[in-house]
Parts: sequence; structure tokens; C-alpha cells
Amino acid sequence: MLKAAKKKFNMQNLIYLVFIPTFIYLGIFFLYPIYLSIKYSFTNISLTDIGNYTYLGFLNYHNLFTSGTFINSIYTTVIFLVVSAIIGQMFLGIVVAYLLSVTQKYFRLIITSIILVAWATPQVTAGIMWYSTLSYIPSGTVNVFLGYFGIHSINFLSTHLALMSIIIANVWLGLGFSVLIFSSGISGISPSIMKASRIDGANPFTRFFRIVIPLLKKSIITDLLLITLFTLGAFTLVYVMTGGGPVNSTNIMTIYQYRTGFSLFSLGLANAIGVIIIVLALAISILYLISLRGD
Repeated sequence: MLKAAKKKFNMQNLIYLVFIPTFIYLGIFFLYPIYLSIKYSFTNISLTDIGNYTYLGFLNYHNLFTSGTFINSIYTTVIFLVVSAIIGQMFLGIVVAYLLSVTQKYFRLIITSIILVAWATPQVTAGIMWYSTLSYIPSGTVNVFLGYFGIHSINFLSTHLALMSIIIANVWLGLGFSVLIFSSGISGISPSIMKASRIDGANPFTRFFRIVIPLLKKSIITDLLLITLFTLGAFTLVYVMTGGGPVNSTNIMTIYQYRTGFSLFSLGLANAIGVIIIVLALAISILYLISLRGD
């Protein structure tokens, strides 16, 4: 018994030793930067004079929540998150994964490969590609095709259409991730369940909503958690395509934070925005995890 207990004790110590480098990494590159961000969010630290700053209390947060520009950035971020991540990537991802599961093997392989190529595209490259595709002056690819049919060019990056344009680009970029998660989940559904539903006369539409979606609850919540975090942290694609404009129409919170820190040189205010983004991401993550745990 003593030998078994000693062996168990040694195994536990070994596990702890294995995780020590991970804890050190998280502490240095994750927790410490968050601590600094919180600390500096209560100061007037400036990019032009980093060494000198004073504590302002909650003044930065007060200024943000009384700023129409910041409130608009929250509103824009929420629209971008809901339409791009939840409706676009998640729902479209599960639909595409289900359609691929009922298609022929070689066709499924071709379509999946195309989707994954989009997912693997660097965001800078994707931003340049989408900008050149949707450009108004000079005419991008889409407007050139519209011209062939006698249709006037459309300014897809105008004030009214820019947000929808970056949403479409972001869905295109991130769809492959959701498709992978849902394809894996669908492949884990017992074929006998699907076969029984077909025998009972259930059509594909009914099978999708009555069988596939309920059985993919864990996959759905996992996908929602990850793509929500990815979308809240989106920056490169939006910055390359629109830079947050025109007239702040695509000024999501990460773009606003960048502008505040590197255009207005107000690092204290920029850190306050970063803390708000972190708190928002943490709150949403906890809600998702509670939903997952309650399954």
C-alpha cells in the first residue's frame, strides 16, 4: 500500500512539474500583460512620454462611456459579432457541414479543401484581396463583372455598405474553422439514428433541426466560444479593408483602441478600452461555459 501511495505521489509531482513551464509562460505572456493593461488603464500614460504618468482613478472609463464615438464602436462591434460570428460562421458552418455530410466523398473533399484554403489565408492577404475585389475606384473584380451586365458600379466600402462588406469577408475567412468542428461532430452521430429517421420518413430539413442540431449542442457551444473570441479580437482584416471608416462605420472596438493609442497617443485610454474588451470576452465565455456545463 505504501508503495502504491508513493507511486501515486510521484506521478502527481511529475504532472505538476510538466505543467510548470506552461504556468510560467501564461504568467509572463498572459497574466502579467493583463495586469499592466489594468494598471495603466487608470493612468494618463501617453505614447509620447511613457515614463511620466499620474493616476486618474476611473476617469478614463468615465470618458469612454460618455463618448459617442466609443458607444458607437460598441454598437458596431455587437453587430459585427452577432452577424459575422453567430449568424454567419456558426449557423452557416453547421449548414455547410451537414450538406457536405450527405454529399459524395470526392465532392466533399473538394469543397472542404476550398473552404480550408480560405481559412488558412493570412488576414493581411485576405484584406488586400477583399479590398481589391470590392473596390469602387478603381473598379474591383465585382464591379468589373457588374459592368459586363450593364449594372452601375456599387461602392461596397461606402458608409452604408462597409460594415456588411467586412462581415462577409470575415465569414469567408473563418467559415472553415466552424465547418471543421461541425463536420467532426456530425461524423460522431451514430449512423443508426440517421437511418432510423429516414425510415420514419423524416426529410433532410427535419433531420437537420430535430436530430443534428440537438446532438451537436456541445460542438455548437465550443464553436461559439472560440469564434466569439476570435471576432472580438478581429483587427487586421478590418484595418486593411477600411481602417475603421468611412466615417467610423466599421470602427469596431479593436480599431478604436488602436487609433486611441497610436493616433491620439493616449495609452491610458487605449488600455481602458482593452480592459473593457477583456471583460466582455470573459463574460461571454462564462455564459457559454455555463451553458455547456448545464448540458
